[in-house]
Amino acid sequence: MATSGSLLLAIALMATLSPAVAAPASALPSPAEAELQLRAINHRFADAYRRSDPSYMDRLTGRDFMLIDSNGAWLDRDAFLARLRGRAPFDEVSTDAVQVRAFGDLAVLHGVFHGHTPTGERASVRYTDVYAWQDGRWQLVSGQNTPIKPGMPAQDDVAMPPHIATPWQGHDPIGEDLAVLTVLNEQYVQAFRDADVAWYDAHLAPDYQVVFGDGSRHDRSAALADFAKPYYANGIASFPLNEVRIRVFGDVALIHAQNAYTLKDGRKGVNRYTDIWAKRDGRWWCVAAHITVHRPPT
Repeated sequence: MATSGSLLLAIALMATLSPAVAAPASALPSPAEAELQLRAINHRFADAYRRSDPSYMDRLTGRDFMLIDSNGAWLDRDAFLARLRGRAPFDEVSTDAVQVRAFGDLAVLHGVFHGHTPTGERASVRYTDVYAWQDGRWQLVSGQNTPIKPGMPAQDDVAMPPHIATPWQGHDPIGEDLAVLTVLNEQYVQAFRDADVAWYDAHLAPDYQVVFGDGSRHDRSAALADFAKPYYANGIASFPLNEVRIRVFGDVALIHAQNAYTLKDGRKGVNRYTDIWAKRDGRWWCVAAHITVHRPPT
């Protein structure tokens, strides 16, 4: 007799509520099993946040976990757990638009978190969580949150890609992964300055998606259409790259960094981001990006 998807989810959820039993490190779940497990963990994560349960988060988070929070602040594992020891900010929580993307022994989970406070206030946050299969279980190694601005459509932005008359003519860096990723990250930012949509077309994976600082999520075509706009030339005086941190998990890499920019009218702001790169057939492709405003332009 076939088992329903809801029953399978309930079984997986019960596994996350039970004491962890480490399986052999080689026993990586199949993509279908991984999705079921991670959806259950995502459900349990939201509930633990509602109850301010640092004990569950302590078991879930890897030692090098880091979070870019809704205000753009960087939190390491200790700071994240300490925050959960306070009073829960929401008495009701829910998630939707949950998407699980498997990349071998690393998985990326996108979703929207909704929270209701006891006074009736509501908040909606777009999040990207990254899990690594370590020591026979899923461990949360990275997270990023971006508030969704009021009135922002819940659905993803989809658009026709721009016409690219001339393909990118440059050369990809070669060498050790860390050196290659460092250069690719610098090229990514330079391509934004130059509105070099051909570079993006040559380096964004077909399944690429990006969360912008307003909480909107865009597919590859919509992102290309946006990257083709001359934002830098029209309104930005400087757009430096700093505070770069690169973490490599086999054939997947996480790049965290910030852009402390200055607009042509003199206002300054800071955005922080996580880019996720996957190596396919020996070449690195950007599969996801997530931006959060740390300081709006003032």
